[in-house]
Amino acid sequence: MAVSLPTQPPIEQPKHWVLVVDDEHTVCQMLTDVFTSLSLDVCAVSEAESALGQVENHSTEPLLVLADVIMPGMDGLTLARKLKGRLKHGKIVLMSGHLADSSWWPTDLRELAFLPKPFDFKALQELVTEAALFYPAKR
Repeated sequence: MAVSLPTQPPIEQPKHWVLVVDDEHTVCQMLTDVFTSLSLDVCAVSEAESALGQVENHSTEPLLVLADVIMPGMDGLTLARKLKGRLKHGKIVLMSGHLADSSWWPTDLRELAFLPKPFDFKALQELVTEAALFYPAKR
């Protein structure tokens, strides 16, 4: 006689998510569309303080944080400093339409990735691929 064991619904694994921080709505929308097309959840906010709250309120840290350098209130460099100590695996990427490179960055932020605006789909795909390499497997 066969014994039937109760089945449990599969445990849904959390998807990787990306945090976009930019005071320009069009940039947030474009990045949301791109990352959604790459099967990532996206949280887009217009200010750094909201970004800190999102990191605190999620059960997992973001795969990527893309932060504009120049924003009203807290700038992207300050946000990056605050997040560096909180994120163990997530990759921080600073972006700007006013700068061509990161050579003027303070020395404590020079290891962070930099993405000049406008950016293309391939550059964004490469960021996701690189970040996923160093992010632990989802449990």
